[in-house]
Amino acid sequence: MKLDVESLRALRAVVQTGTFTEAGVQLGMTQSAISWKIKRLEERVGMDLVKRGSEIEATPDGRDLLQYGNRMLEAHDEAVAHLSRSDLEGVIRLGTNEDLRGGALADVLARFGRMYSQVRLQVRVELSGIVREWLDDGAVDIAVVQIEASDVRPDDVVLWTEQLAWVHSDEHIFPIADPVPVVSFGPGLVYLETAEESLKRSGATWRTVLECPMLSGVQAAVEAGLGIAALNPRNITERMVTWEHNSKTPLPELSEVIRTGPGGDAEAQTALLEALTTALVEQRT
Repeated sequence: MKLDVESLRALRAVVQTGTFTEAGVQLGMTQSAISWKIKRLEERVGMDLVKRGSEIEATPDGRDLLQYGNRMLEAHDEAVAHLSRSDLEGVIRLGTNEDLRGGALADVLARFGRMYSQVRLQVRVELSGIVREWLDDGAVDIAVVQIEASDVRPDDVVLWTEQLAWVHSDEHIFPIADPVPVVSFGPGLVYLETAEESLKRSGATWRTVLECPMLSGVQAAVEAGLGIAALNPRNITERMVTWEHNSKTPLPELSEVIRTGPGGDAEAQTALLEALTTALVEQRT
């Protein structure tokens, strides 16, 4: 019996995400390619490794295999990083928001650090509006930020684009005739003015009941029923529903982009940009 490393990687991604489609997005592959890898792996080991349904989960045999597979993947990736290490030197200052899910950014930065051990990374996390100010002021060299899709520049690397929506707890109702309580990320949110304008155009009145710069805090407040919030689909939880007045208060599309500044070490910056682009750009099929 021979175990293919990339098939094990596909199995891990499927179990982590619960779907072939999301696993494909994570690995930059098509849904059919992921499904084929899992099927071939099951044929090789002679047992079912996942339970297929609305949400895919590992079988007991699949969980057993992943206990070994995770160690194999870790050793494989460390070996590749060691053999691929570079003598490149320099300093890179990276600014980012916290909207990259599943530790994706931490993973790519860790791999980059192993491959370019002599490059010093300095990472700062804040709301996108603040990170953009850092980039404009030369305080960071590369920024991973959210912007309105209409503001994407030709040299931006677009990771994903999604339509914003007003959402609230599935256990609470917020009529538009009453002052609407709003949960906000506060100053530094790139679409704060646009969100407020959308409420004005609908004729609604509102009051801000909570400001929190952290996604987890905003999600918790919305789930608890404190008010409505403008979120993109990937940050809408199972306990949230879209506000019934969304059509009266349209919100813009939002893009997550990698944007570079004029300063920094050019070679080191190019290497990080390539690593971020390869790992984070979502391949839609």
